[in-house]
Amino acid sequence: MLLELKINNFILIEDLKLKFDHGLNILTGETGTGKSILIDALSGVLGEKMTTDMIRTGNERAILEGVFDITNLPQVRALLDESGIDYDNNILVQRRELYSSGKGRCFVNLTQIPIVKLKEISEYLVDIHGQNEHQSIVKAARHRELLDSFGKLEDKVRHVNELYNKLNNLQEKIDSFKIDEREKARRIEYLTFAINEIESAKLVPGEEQTLETESAILSNAEKLFEEINNSSGLLKDDEGIIHNLKKVERSLLSISEYDPAISNTLDSIRSALYPLEDAAEFLRSYEKNMDFSPQRINEVESRLSLISGLKKKYGSTIDEIIEYLKKSRDELKTISTGDEEIGRLTEEYKAAVKETKLVAFDLSDRRKQAAKELEDKVIMELKDLGMEGTVFRISIQRDFSPDGKIEKDNKTYVLYPHGLDRIEFLISANEGEDLKQLKKVASGGEMSRIMLALKKVILSADIVDTLIFDEVDAGIGGKTAEIVGRKLKSLAGNRQVLVITHLAQIAAMSDNHYTVSKEKINERVTTLVKNLNKTEKIKEIARMLAGEKITEISLKHAQEMVALSEKK
Repeated sequence: MLLELKINNFILIEDLKLKFDHGLNILTGETGTGKSILIDALSGVLGEKMTTDMIRTGNERAILEGVFDITNLPQVRALLDESGIDYDNNILVQRRELYSSGKGRCFVNLTQIPIVKLKEISEYLVDIHGQNEHQSIVKAARHRELLDSFGKLEDKVRHVNELYNKLNNLQEKIDSFKIDEREKARRIEYLTFAINEIESAKLVPGEEQTLETESAILSNAEKLFEEINNSSGLLKDDEGIIHNLKKVERSLLSISEYDPAISNTLDSIRSALYPLEDAAEFLRSYEKNMDFSPQRINEVESRLSLISGLKKKYGSTIDEIIEYLKKSRDELKTISTGDEEIGRLTEEYKAAVKETKLVAFDLSDRRKQAAKELEDKVIMELKDLGMEGTVFRISIQRDFSPDGKIEKDNKTYVLYPHGLDRIEFLISANEGEDLKQLKKVASGGEMSRIMLALKKVILSADIVDTLIFDEVDAGIGGKTAEIVGRKLKSLAGNRQVLVITHLAQIAAMSDNHYTVSKEKINERVTTLVKNLNKTEKIKEIARMLAGEKITEISLKHAQEMVALSEKK
């Protein structure tokens, strides 16, 4: 529901804030006062095109803002959740900014979003019917949704959609096996070669690093031998460090009983001696086991070269090469057993097609039943609205294609995510005329009354909370005008309805009444909007009945009309 509309520097409006409520909201005023500006402003909030000439002269930007209650709109909340946009207390604030440079920005709850996303959200907020339309109901895509909702067919549509996705997934799996036989042979040959090459290498995770270390040792064997031999000699020979430390140990031991302080130094000597003996043993063993044969050098380099070659083909590390081997085995197995798997999947696909056929045709039959009921009810409503002779039909068509998934009576039908049917509402507004698409109905007044009839019938099926009718009274008067007013009043019992009207019969039905006027302020013309109290409402209706000169008779008539509307 639209709670508030804020307009700043837009066409003739300098700064305006309007609050709206449930029920029937009526806007009246003389022709040219700017009632259409309010519709243009709300259309801008909803994402419709804005141009720089809409910016009030002398200003750099126009700002439009709509505040909505989305408590009853789970679809909108889902879209906000998908976009990561917060909404406190189920309040949605949509804001448009247009700059004189031609650039603009869109915001939802202070989060900047692209215009496409703003429009997507707006589809569920407001339907505007009239000359400047933001109306989902003229879009053929919405006709199917409305018919399914009217016929309570949503569960069956979901079932068809699940089967549609299942068929597509199975077809993709089948197609993945169907490769050209020559390509299949080439692929098998390549995979077999790669598997044999990797398997014969008998790779071990981590071995490359070990080999590189060994290669470095072998490449510097002469220097290693020389330095280790020299170091071992310095530690162990007759004049080496260990020999001399042992002499020091024996000397200190012989005198340590005379002075306890010498014992501490003796302990330090022994602490240095034991690790040095371990080091000398390590060097001796290392020297003894050193293998500098050219054969081993060749073996290590050959192994490293083999690994390097495999890395160029199958992965940058041994682990990646081993993973490639696993995937190659799996792919080879899949290709080799492809015919068997294709057979299994094909049988599963046929069973799914058979089930889909039953469900889709059942849904189509139920749509036809719901369409007949909807047609009859809408025609009755149009008759009440002064459009007797208007024909409303729901076209339900199926598309044929050699590539279609569903076959019946030697015909192959295209399956869509929502079933077999293309659905569109058609109208013949005058007797003898051909049926036309809703969007091609010429008269704004006729369009608004058609929308009113559809909304009245499909009320429970349509989730949009706010409906706006502009020129709903075009070309009508008298009894028909009163009927239109009652229809709007009834419609507003479950929705928020905003109506721009020139007819007193409709205005008298209002729950909230606003007048639109133009005044000259600071040498500039400005459009103003005022929310009327009951006394002011009666005067406005009297003006609509009598013109600028309000008489006692027109006032009394207006009082009677308001009183009568309050009783209904």
